Amino acid sequence: MNIDFKSKLKEAVSFIICLVVLLTIARCTGFLQGFAPEDFLEAYQNTVFTLNKNTKATGNRERILSTGNETSRKSSSYKDYRLRTIPQTVIDGAYESGTWTNIFDADKKAVFYVYDPTGNDRKLSPDFHERLSRYLSYKENAPYYTLFAYTSAGFKNVKTGAIGPSKICDSLEECNQQRKAASDYSYMAEFFKQCAKTACIINPYNNKYIILKERNSGAAVKVLNDLRKW
Repeated sequence: MNIDFKSKLKEAVSFIICLVVLLTIARCTGFLQGFAPEDFLEAYQNTVFTLNKNTKATGNRERILSTGNETSRKSSSYKDYRLRTIPQTVIDGAYESGTWTNIFDADKKAVFYVYDPTGNDRKLSPDFHERLSRYLSYKENAPYYTLFAYTSAGFKNVKTGAIGPSKICDSLEECNQQRKAASDYSYMAEFFKQCAKTACIINPYNNKYIILKERNSGAAVKVLNDLRKW
């Protein structure tokens, strides 16, 4: 069996699996409307990653969360702060779906986090939002930062706003495009899900970001002060 035939066979198997997955999803959800990002990620990992035995899903997840060795090599630092590279899949997912593009198109560094105004979720205490929003409202900070603070309910609505394909793919190329769009959206959703646990400072000029280790308003203010001219 020559290499070309093996390649074609692999593509055919990938196409069939992808088509079965998409048909199943479409039947159950109505052409993917309301399909959760986590489901896209699981479907992509099960169909694509298993076809490539040299690639592990855990490794890709680490890459997306900027914790793997590949990202570490690409990262740099500023004033002893580690700068992480935003994966291209995250940016692609934003523009393909029209989600969070306001952050990547911002003309200043974006400060992103999620909070619970009701105070019911202690991890998303409104106190963090009150202190940071007050700090960022000072005129000396206006030239450097734009605040993107979402309530927990508002963030949930954005996360579930994925747009699925308008029809079932009928060619290998179209299925691959839809599969890529689905995986890009999943990676993008996972990226912001991780940022929502604490907070992220995103620099759209160099596609770098910093994720806070904890939701501490005092420590966050210090970081923001140090990174004004980053």
